[in-house]
Amino acid sequence: MVLFVVLAAGWVGLAAGGQPLAVFPGAHWDQVPGPDPQGWSSAKLQAAHDFAKSIGSAALFVVHQGRVVDDWGQTTQRFKAHSIRKSFLSTLYGIPGAAAKIGLSDTMGELGIDDNEPGLTAREKEATVADLLKARSGVYHPALYETDSMKKRRPERGSHPPGTYWYYNNWDFNVLGTIFEKQVGLSVFEAFERYLAQPLQMEDFRLQDAEYFRGSDSIHPAYPFRMTARDMARFGLLFARGGQWQGRQIVPADWVARSTTTYSPATTEEGQVHAGYGYLWWTQFGGRHLEKVELPQGTFSARGAGGHYILVVPVWDLVIVHRVDTDQKDGPRVERAEFGKLVNLILDAMPTKSRQAIAGTVQPAALLPVLPTSLDELVPALMAKHKVPGVSIVGIEDRHIAWERQYGVRCPGRPEPVGSQTLFEAASMSKLPAAYVALKLVEQGRLELDRPLTEYLDKPYLADEPKHLKITARMVLSHTTGFPNWRNGGWRNGGPLPVLAEPGTKFAYSGEGFTYLQRVMEQITGEPFERYVTRTLFEPLGITTASYLWKDGFEKLAAGLRPGQGDMPAKRTLYRAANAAYSLYCSPMEYALFLVEMLKRDRSAPHSLSVRSIDAMLTRTTKAEGRPPIVRGGVQSSEPTYYGLGWAIDATAGGDRIHHSGSNGSKDTAFRCYCEFDPQRGSGLVIMTNAEGGRQLWEELIAAVSGP
Repeated sequence: MVLFVVLAAGWVGLAAGGQPLAVFPGAHWDQVPGPDPQGWSSAKLQAAHDFAKSIGSAALFVVHQGRVVDDWGQTTQRFKAHSIRKSFLSTLYGIPGAAAKIGLSDTMGELGIDDNEPGLTAREKEATVADLLKARSGVYHPALYETDSMKKRRPERGSHPPGTYWYYNNWDFNVLGTIFEKQVGLSVFEAFERYLAQPLQMEDFRLQDAEYFRGSDSIHPAYPFRMTARDMARFGLLFARGGQWQGRQIVPADWVARSTTTYSPATTEEGQVHAGYGYLWWTQFGGRHLEKVELPQGTFSARGAGGHYILVVPVWDLVIVHRVDTDQKDGPRVERAEFGKLVNLILDAMPTKSRQAIAGTVQPAALLPVLPTSLDELVPALMAKHKVPGVSIVGIEDRHIAWERQYGVRCPGRPEPVGSQTLFEAASMSKLPAAYVALKLVEQGRLELDRPLTEYLDKPYLADEPKHLKITARMVLSHTTGFPNWRNGGWRNGGPLPVLAEPGTKFAYSGEGFTYLQRVMEQITGEPFERYVTRTLFEPLGITTASYLWKDGFEKLAAGLRPGQGDMPAKRTLYRAANAAYSLYCSPMEYALFLVEMLKRDRSAPHSLSVRSIDAMLTRTTKAEGRPPIVRGGVQSSEPTYYGLGWAIDATAGGDRIHHSGSNGSKDTAFRCYCEFDPQRGSGLVIMTNAEGGRQLWEELIAAVSGP
């Protein structure tokens, strides 16, 4: 699966009025003379200065179209950069000389990364370089240079598998420094000087202004910088110009784009989303970047504790640097909301015509895979069109969880937003983990694919229905049992279940078949299905919440709650009895862990299926009559949909696309879900919604953004 979006991947050299966009500083910045530089209001800038002084700002440096329009305060003072160091390091990871030596999919285990006791667990060593760049490692070992709030928010060790949870984690950031130095052979500071400070002609940077911070909590040092506001502005302008500097591509344009793409929502201590997070850059999430500040799409920033900012607005060719004298132990600190107010005052001084997007910044030929920011306008529009209150989406790249998006609320009429851990009903997508554990029983010699299932039971599953005695596990998994989807009145009512076609001869999608197979698996294992799948599959994958049974406490997480009923669901069935065909309660994030298990190349773990079994699941077995292929990228394949063992398979121009959907309930408490993956590229997508219109939503979404 490939998602495409057009990037602002570089500058083509024109400003909004068609004038050449070629202004860069040389040895010194070009200061615009006059009382109203480039049409900026000096009076309004003075109001910004007055406010900055009142909140304790130390310096303000504003660059517009490559020239300085405001230089206030101690702009040549080398203040601590604090966490802005992280955006510096992210940039170094994209420099071609370094990028060639570091693989984003390399794991901590492969790189030989550990820490002092208690060292990393086997699961923590599965975290990749990309996970660390996104602050999603799942490694919650103590780290150096942490603030008190970071320590307070640090999750328990082992509470989240790698890639599944965003936490602003100094362990990730410091270890990235260790990895860089180990693989590249230069210190972070030496590399910064060589690849950034010298090419950008920074006026004040000195190696002696950078030093490591070491301590007993971790073997991985922090790498604090000191830097002036005017040097930081050069760094910001580099990114505002798509990595170009005076005709030279210092940082590849695609790295600038990837670094400043939103992969995670960033939350406050109270759990409220206030921005997004990319590769060690703060980005936009749902249009939010700074409280009560309207900024154009594509805005991003580097931030440091105490109120240090490099705010970059590429479409306005604008960079705002803000500094605070945090060397004063008890000195002023500028809160995010205060900086937001200051930004509004600065923007109020900006010429109205300059707020127009720079013409020509988008290059249609610059296409990169799986960039989730393309969803941030599309999904809300589809939600409104199809009356869907809440949507959660997780993307997979390179066989790892790569990004997540949540939109809307858990239930209409209630304020609780959809979050990373919100539980949906996976509906018919419940069948795929069941198919997986069934094939594991086959590998163990406890179940045979072509042996009649009735032979595993003490008595026939159905009375007075001799055809069902021929049904095998292979027929269940390939939907050729001859059963209907559900008997009249549903399986719970225990009514008659007919066999409508000779078993093994015709495709007929059936949940009843999976219920039959579940009964057989319970007989073989001697365990309830829910307990068995949790113990043998979910727990090894780090799936800690998902369940085929409704559990106490789910009301605090579940989508589909009704207003006026406290926290308890109403007008919906709660599944107190597990059913392999449809009863899985799950978040898209945890379901994505299962897709990653399907995609991974290393099949040596005790819970993993062999390559042969995975191939069997994904090999065409049955032509799915009446089920047309999914429309992707506006194209519907002329080849029919087939089923393998559990999964549906569509042929596409780029290879087979493996997929499944789910549909539970109607009206007040409906759930519509979809997942797909590309086994060759190692990419995938999970979409879960809480309304009937969710099917139309995911169909239109896939049609719009999934490559054919």
